[in-house]
Order: sequence, then C-alpha cells, then structure tokens
Amino acid sequence: MARPAGHPPADDAWIHVRDRRRLGYRAAGPDDGFPVVFLHGAIGSPRWRWPQLDALIAQTGIRYVVVDRPGFGRSEPSPGRTVAAFAADVEDLADALGFARFSVIGVSAGAPYALACAWALAVGRLAATAAVSALAPPTGPGGTRSVRYRVPTLAFGSPRAGALLAGGVLRALGVHAHTATPAMVEDYLVCRRPWGFDPADVTAPVMLWHGAADPLVPAAHALRLAAAMPACAPSLERGAGHFFYSRRLERIIAPLVP
Repeated sequence: MARPAGHPPADDAWIHVRDRRRLGYRAAGPDDGFPVVFLHGAIGSPRWRWPQLDALIAQTGIRYVVVDRPGFGRSEPSPGRTVAAFAADVEDLADALGFARFSVIGVSAGAPYALACAWALAVGRLAATAAVSALAPPTGPGGTRSVRYRVPTLAFGSPRAGALLAGGVLRALGVHAHTATPAMVEDYLVCRRPWGFDPADVTAPVMLWHGAADPLVPAAHALRLAAAMPACAPSLERGAGHFFYSRRLERIIAPLVP
C-alpha cells in the first residue's frame, strides 16, 4: 500500500485503506522508534502536539502516530461504519507504515476504537492497548443506557439540533473547524450504536485509565466496562476528571513501549 506520488510530508499524510477510502494521519518521532498509535477523542485532533508530548517523544524515542477517524482531518467518511470496523483501518495504516508490532491508545471517544483493535488484531501484532476515559457501550457486558448518554444521542440524532450542539461544544473548546461538526456528530452516534464486538470477547490485555472524579463518564461505568473484559487492569486516577490524559502522559504511555 505505497504512498501515492506527491504524498504530503510524513507528519501530515494519508494512505488508502482496503476499500480505497483516504485515511489521514500525523506522526512525530524517529522513523525507527517503537510505534504508539493514538486514537483521538470526539473533537478530532486539532491540537495533537504540545511541549510535554514532544519532550516524551524525545526522551523515549517512540514513533507517535495520530490517526483521524472517518470524516475527521484528511480521512474520508465511511457511511454505516461500526466501532469494530475501524480496527481494519488501523491495521491497514500499520501495514502501510511498516509496523510489524505496535501499541494503541484511545482517549475518550477514541477508547472504544482502541478496544476494537485489542479484539480484532493478532496478539503478536498488537503489543499493548490502553483505554483512557473510555465511553461504555450502549448494551451488553459493561454497557450502560444511562440518561447521560441517551439525551445527547437523541440531540445528535436530529440534524439541526445535532449540528448546533456539536458546534457549541467545539466553540467552547476553542475549535473552529466547521468540517469537524458533522464528523463529531457521526462519531458519537457510532459509539452509541452496537459496537460490532462484545467487550467480554476482548481477551488481549487492556490497561484502562479513568478519572475517579470524571463528570462525563462516571468511574462506576468504566469499572463495569473493565470487569467485562477478561484481561483488563483498571487504574483510577484520584481527583482526575475526564480530560487528564495530557497530565498523566508518561505514566500511561510507558507501559505501551516494550
């Protein structure tokens, strides 16, 4: 799956996946560093570089790869997709970049996709998986139909209300990319539909990190999700809310690097 002629620089690039969709990614760190593939949250990855991350990359020598889900960044939409389907996109990206072995980390809305990778990819290929501030599935083991998820789902399901709600969230976070709005709506709805796999069937080891004071996804939901997976090690961060990944960066990434 070679890069096409005129391909953008490696730090802001794309490939074609198996169904010929374009999949965008950005990368930092040495080409021969151990690959850590990052799966972003609900708003995409507009601010994917910051000083602490750059320092950690320099210290550890990892190859840090941020992949955009369908509709975000350079990635083309994939109508009717499931959470499980994205594991094939990640595998195609790893093949294109020559990663024989790599780790995956997903944060917030990206965490279900990291679990999909742990479920779908061969253990020998995937070195380790981390899920941070993970959303729970809508049904099944570890699932929840809490009102805190049902209300946003109903709002996002309405074309007008969904766009207004997503736009308001993006503006509140200082993100002004208009194109991120439909992708954000679709991504949330994908997470609230059946994922395409059962967390109970995720037999690969998973490290689940969650803020004990998370107001968006209560810790009890995360612990129920962790209990549904046979080889999941949960870690509650005392006093942390939903957006603590950048403040615990070294602790979370260190176990992902062999």
